[in-house]
Amino acid sequence: MTTCLVAFALAFVAGLIATLAIRAAAKRLKIVDKPDEFRKIHQRDVPLLGGIAVYIGFAAPIVALWFLYRNSVSDLLHERPLAVVSLMGGAAVVLITGVMDDVRRLRARWKLLGQAVAASVAFAGGYSISVVSNPFGEPVSLGPFSLPVTLFWFLGCMNAVNLLDGLDGLAAGVCLFASVTLLLVSLLFGQVLSVLLMACLSGAILGFLLFNFHPASIFLGDSGSMALGFLIAALSLLGARKTETAVALLIPFIALGLPIFDTVLAILRRWQRKLPISAADREHVHHVLLAMGLNHRQAVLILYMTCVVLGGAALLLTAGRDEVTLLVLGSLGILAFVCVRIFGGMRFLDLWGRLSSGFAERHRTAEAKVSVEKAVARMRSVKDTSALWQAFCEGLKSLDLDFAVLQLYTAGEPTPQVFTWAAGQKQVTKYQQTEPENWSARLRLQANGHMFGRLELGKSVDDGPMLADAPELVDRLRSEMATHMERLAAKNLEARAA
Repeated sequence: MTTCLVAFALAFVAGLIATLAIRAAAKRLKIVDKPDEFRKIHQRDVPLLGGIAVYIGFAAPIVALWFLYRNSVSDLLHERPLAVVSLMGGAAVVLITGVMDDVRRLRARWKLLGQAVAASVAFAGGYSISVVSNPFGEPVSLGPFSLPVTLFWFLGCMNAVNLLDGLDGLAAGVCLFASVTLLLVSLLFGQVLSVLLMACLSGAILGFLLFNFHPASIFLGDSGSMALGFLIAALSLLGARKTETAVALLIPFIALGLPIFDTVLAILRRWQRKLPISAADREHVHHVLLAMGLNHRQAVLILYMTCVVLGGAALLLTAGRDEVTLLVLGSLGILAFVCVRIFGGMRFLDLWGRLSSGFAERHRTAEAKVSVEKAVARMRSVKDTSALWQAFCEGLKSLDLDFAVLQLYTAGEPTPQVFTWAAGQKQVTKYQQTEPENWSARLRLQANGHMFGRLELGKSVDDGPMLADAPELVDRLRSEMATHMERLAAKNLEARAA
């Protein structure tokens, strides 16, 4: 235990000194985070690259114990060299990826690739989820699914911490509480190596947090948030004793409950609103607290208290008794439900509506595609313009359009021939002249450079949204009708010549 305390102190001092040095270097190199008055609410440019300082603080006592001092605790590092090397190597990969993103913004796919490589390195070093906890029975072996589940765990933790990094000291503080919780759990389970590494991580985070708490003079940046997420994910697997308790894997999940909860809410919120998952917004948990009137420091302290509660719940699970497990999970379930209503920015009915509307829209799209193909098949056998127009309109019925007008140019005629169609009992003139709220399109009807007419289609805004694939399907119908207009015109010319 003395060695772990010394490692904590060394990590703290190394992290503190490294933070000062990195802050000065980031200022000199102008690697700073600029406020944007949207998500970045700080008032001045703040240096980035805090993740490098945390990594140095974490690595310092490990390197010292490996090369400079030998006792029963440091021997544990030598007994598992692959685990130590893969941990440091994977963290270095994700740290470098984050630094590149801080210096020069990377596309999401390149960040995801770097995270996947780091997670794969950790998996190769033995950091894997091979058994899924079952609180009320025997654990379930994953077998060949161990790799994808492990990668999902690492990617989830890295991105959850990254998304939570929105207030001074928030992500670092949450990771500190999670690390201390996992340290205590490992201590209860007698996992000395895990206690040592968690002590190193906790000390490094604390040394950095002195300069990161509001008002922050340095930020973690993506390099720091992703590296912290990686280390927490890896060390939680190292400390999990799946053979001793069926809920071992639930402990890190609950300890990281705040970033996981915030990430799940963000994904559901953006999915419900049909936004990209990577789209930024100001509806994370910390943004909602600020919107309630709390100041920066109050919001962070409330979230710290939440982490303490979650840490206590995680520690209760170590009791290993079914009734305690049931009580903790039930309480957390109720808490999660209440928090969704307060912080989610959505209702469960909204999610159900989005899900059901998605199924309905896919069904409508499938029916529309079939109807259009049937209309195209009819066009191929028609023998006059009126029948061609009727076949075209049959295809329009499934697209939820309200009206269509065709002005057909005929050789030798001073005025175009007009064909109209309206859905149901509606009048075309109503939509064209008296209804200002229409979605409409005016298209040429031509084939091989020959102009046959102009086509106008529309839909009233009051009748609901347009089918997403409607433009593509309309273009399919229009192209096919133009082709057969050319066929009928050629046939008429042959008839006149005969």
